[in-house]
Amino acid sequence: MYWRTKRTDRRTGFEEMGKTAMWVARERELLGIIAVADGVRETSRQAIAEMTSLGLSVYMLTGDNRKTAQAIAQSVGILQERVFAEVLPEQKAEMVKKLQREGNVVGMVGDGINDAPALATAEIGFAIGSGTDVAIETADIALLRGDLLSVVTAIRLSKATIKKKGRKRE
Repeated sequence: MYWRTKRTDRRTGFEEMGKTAMWVARERELLGIIAVADGVRETSRQAIAEMTSLGLSVYMLTGDNRKTAQAIAQSVGILQERVFAEVLPEQKAEMVKKLQREGNVVGMVGDGINDAPALATAEIGFAIGSGTDVAIETADIALLRGDLLSVVTAIRLSKATIKKKGRKRE
């Protein structure tokens, strides 16, 4: 029983660092744990801060486990109450609909097949250009760089365009 507790603690430790822990076994014998993680871009914290300064409420919807998601959210400045983990693709779309019913205009950023339903449901979908073809085809905007600062740039450009267009009409 001791080995289970020790390995479980190690798995939890990996997850608290924002890594996904996977058990490795052979013929029902537990051999160890492997931890993997997508690197969080250095600019992600800045992008979240800039989105917040624009008056946006930033949420995280992810299929990752809760501890990993909370660690990543904390590292980039997303409020813990706005983190939704272990979410299936259709649940992401339902969460977008829920936010819309509450009166929010929702933008969704995604890069995978699992994000496509939510990208299609949101008022505006941003696909990370390095993502899957399905995400890129479903989204309204495909960003060339896999950097959340590209989302901020797109939002600012859109606001400037609308402001300019509004002046022409006057």
